[in-house]
Amino acid sequence: MEIYELRVLLSPAAGVVVPLQELSGEDGAAHFRGEGFALTAPEGLRGFLQRAVPAVEVRAPADGAVTYAGENSFRLRTGDGLELEVLLCAPGEIFVRSGEVIMAGECCARLSREDFCASPAGIIVRFPESSGVSELHVLGGAKKPGRPAAEYRLRSEK
Repeated sequence: MEIYELRVLLSPAAGVVVPLQELSGEDGAAHFRGEGFALTAPEGLRGFLQRAVPAVEVRAPADGAVTYAGENSFRLRTGDGLELEVLLCAPGEIFVRSGEVIMAGECCARLSREDFCASPAGIIVRFPESSGVSELHVLGGAKKPGRPAAEYRLRSEK
């Protein structure tokens, strides 16, 4: 019997959540395989944010074990066995190391506000191998850190 479980991914920072498919140009969905969403700075507030806040704290979108940590990305293996990748638009400070277990909402990285505001995709959260995801629903719009940004269904046999 197939059972479909709904899982939630949290917004890793404050910003506007958009599906990867809505991005265009070199940061677009064709460049990134898999399913996911991007976080961008609100259009009308970019200049203000660049002056007011020096850095963006990037939080874990889900619980998981860190499988990779580089200068502008990290990967998590979630409890359901899927790999989730968080990509920063520019090199930042990554605070997690491979092998660590982190909780959703935990601060994992820091990115300069200038880099975040300058990019059409400041932070990207995606499943590099999306075959384990049966559905992904991006909850677009302005989000605060730690608020639901996407829901996905995982197919499992029980």
